[in-house]
Amino acid sequence: MFEDGSRPFQIVGGPISFYEEYTTTTLYVERVFGGGVNSITITNDSTTDTVSASFDGATVEAELKPGESLTLNTTTKNSIYIKGVAGGGKIRSWAW
Repeated sequence: MFEDGSRPFQIVGGPISFYEEYTTTTLYVERVFGGGVNSITITNDSTTDTVSASFDGATVEAELKPGESLTLNTTTKNSIYIKGVAGGGKIRSWAW
């Protein structure tokens, strides 16, 4: 594939836009977007709690330490599961 040279690509969002501020718990809680999205940004606003994100409520896709932000480019996801190690921390999430 690389021997063919570089090729342009485009990241395309889903049919909806989603934004939410959420207080974490110590258990995974499903956050439903209301439709399929292809990009998800999560910002951990906690100053002390690490946050985990999962697409199935069991397998960790990402961990965000306090103050970190991450964008996941995926293929048509309708929700994400979020939990905090201690719980009670704030996150913000955007999806499109």
